[in-house]
Amino acid sequence: MQISQFEIFIMVSRLKSFSKAAKLLYMTQPAISNHIQSMENYYGAKLFNRHSHGVSLTKAGEVVYAHAQKILSLHDAMEKEIDQVLNINKQNLVVGASSNVGNYALPCSIWTFKEKYPEVNIRLEIANSTAIIQQVLDNKVHLGVVEGPVEHKDLNVTQVFSDQLIIIAPPINKWLNRDSLTLEDLRRESLIIREEGSGIRQICEQIIAEKGIALQEFNIAAEMGSIDAIKSAVESGLGISITSRLSVQKEIRRGSLLAIDIEGIPSTIQFKVIHRKELDEPSLATRFIRFLGSPEERSFC
Repeated sequence: MQISQFEIFIMVSRLKSFSKAAKLLYMTQPAISNHIQSMENYYGAKLFNRHSHGVSLTKAGEVVYAHAQKILSLHDAMEKEIDQVLNINKQNLVVGASSNVGNYALPCSIWTFKEKYPEVNIRLEIANSTAIIQQVLDNKVHLGVVEGPVEHKDLNVTQVFSDQLIIIAPPINKWLNRDSLTLEDLRRESLIIREEGSGIRQICEQIIAEKGIALQEFNIAAEMGSIDAIKSAVESGLGISITSRLSVQKEIRRGSLLAIDIEGIPSTIQFKVIHRKELDEPSLATRFIRFLGSPEERSFC
């Protein structure tokens, strides 16, 4: 049984909903269900009653909930004592991140981490995924947080959270009632894309290549080096784009951009922490990786 499973279990219990927990934890609903099913199999007991309006704890679930809170509290206390032994609060950590996660998700998580370890000094460097991978290899940053393919014999890769790949469009009549678009639909539209080396672009190229389509077959209106530039262009009606939901949450909430699903392709993006196999600050880096992978501890802006 993993600590993260207890964290997921507690979140579902508090929200009384698998889907709400999945949204808050940036996980897919099937992933949440699999974790809960694994716990039910492990304990040999049904932990939740499923209703049309959500879920509620069974008697066995109430027992697990009470002890899960104690387990997480003990785990937190243990980590603090280990920190004192290792003098972890006197260390520095340099984190590199792709713009999708570095500009929109990591700042709040770093703030939360510093609240827990107030004397830790964290510096955040932002670039595209390819540049961050190279910075990790060159020992310019301790850790990198990226999306897209990562394959290198000198790197360790840990998946820490997931997000959804979506189409963003301006809130005009043409798009107001569109819930989804196919790749064929996309080929008929003006598409604004990220520059080469961007993790999102690499993911998109990989997905369409699996369908036998090349990026050059789309109507590329522009290539831009930042998601902020793309958002401004889409809001101005210059085209549509594909990006991570994390990077456009605020615009979707205030209505300046529309989120449209992509039909017929896998839409889950895996964000990964990468580091050299020999870490300069192993204790602090490992703690930060575990923190980012913990749905209960991390917080995204």
